[in-house]
Amino acid sequence: MKKQLLNKIKVYMFIVCESLFIISFCIAFVILFRPFYYYHISYLNIPKTTGYTFNEIKESYDDVIDYIVFNSDFKTGKLKYSLEGEDHFKDCKKLFTINFIILGLSSIGLLIKKRWYNNIKLHNYNISFWSSILVISIFINVLCFSIIVGFDKFFEIFHNIFFHGKDNWLLDSKTDEIIKILPQEFFMNCAILVLSIIFIITIIIIIKEISKRKAKIGKPLQKI
Repeated sequence: MKKQLLNKIKVYMFIVCESLFIISFCIAFVILFRPFYYYHISYLNIPKTTGYTFNEIKESYDDVIDYIVFNSDFKTGKLKYSLEGEDHFKDCKKLFTINFIILGLSSIGLLIKKRWYNNIKLHNYNISFWSSILVISIFINVLCFSIIVGFDKFFEIFHNIFFHGKDNWLLDSKTDEIIKILPQEFFMNCAILVLSIIFIITIIIIIKEISKRKAKIGKPLQKI
């Protein structure tokens, strides 16, 4: 009885672990996939709206990402920035670092899951299936909430939660020119891309796990 309880606890832990891996992986992918922003430079006509050249915009964005991801010195290319603006990007860096840590730890968790898979009969619980169900439930709730309140309000709520007690995320384009090349539409498209990748991955996993169970065992999924 005690062994069964411990196994179930492990199963719940692995479900959470795999869910966190999917979410943190998708976020990390969008952060690291710089061509997605480069495309938006032309798509959103940023050179025309800001007066900066394509290369100046690209250099500024790359400098900020290098700071956030690779811990290089903070700079924004040829664009001006204030100490308050730099503090905001320090806060962003902390959030992204947390995401990378979650990605790393959840990856280790998945390796442990693979090692224990047969030992505690994890295949009986379809962890990947239930992880995907959990993630897609979160996806649906976030999507519905953002549609109901609108992206502008969602964007504001997001910053109030993750930058609680601070207002330095409201950058002034006169002192922090970087904000000119980071229009809100770009952030909206980043959110759409993250959610789209999450949706695609989870749907593929769900279909794969259902097909595998039907083909291999021919019985319904075991409830947790």
